[in-house]
Amino acid sequence: MRRLPALAAILPLLAGCSSSGTSTYAQYYQVLRQSMAASFGDGRITKDQAAAIPYASMGYRVNGASEQLVVLATDANGEQLWTSSAHIVLTTRGGRIIRTVGLERDIASLAPKIGERMPEIAAALKGDLTYARVQDFPSLPAYAVTVNCTLSHKGAQTIVILGRGIATMRVDEVCRSTNPRWSFTNIYWIDPDTGLCWRSRQHIDPQGGIIETEILRPPE
Repeated sequence: MRRLPALAAILPLLAGCSSSGTSTYAQYYQVLRQSMAASFGDGRITKDQAAAIPYASMGYRVNGASEQLVVLATDANGEQLWTSSAHIVLTTRGGRIIRTVGLERDIASLAPKIGERMPEIAAALKGDLTYARVQDFPSLPAYAVTVNCTLSHKGAQTIVILGRGIATMRVDEVCRSTNPRWSFTNIYWIDPDTGLCWRSRQHIDPQGGIIETEILRPPE
């Protein structure tokens, strides 16, 4: 994804623009700095920390560590790119993480198998769906690994984000690969009206690792 290195490179430039405090770039840089500050401390991001960010934002945590905050940088062609001043980047599509940059172990690539379509998570609210995708695992190393998955609707669940109860539908994504041998279940909590993925719990690679996400301020 060509724009990821460019995004990391532009952060120092935004810092240079921030001296005036009036430009759009300066405002965005200040938001990124706030997102970095919101990652400090233990546990989850507080309501006040989330409210201080005036843009769409998402909390994430890796392997149960402290929750950190990323802001929505771009939303185009069905993909959302979230980033922070720590140069962490998460790219999502319908709530599914398809790429990360800057984590200890990243999701390098996740795409539909050639000739197939990777269904949206929310589509499972109408019935179970089975599909195949391919993933790269540079740390193994293993590339173009076929992963077969089934999306299943598991019923209504109310979740709590920033002290507010949200009515959702839970969708489980059960996946398996044969080489390397790996099986796992991702969980998504979907808004039944809008299809927004409010919360998720997703696996990184066969060596372990889990990313949990929750939307703090949804895109408008």
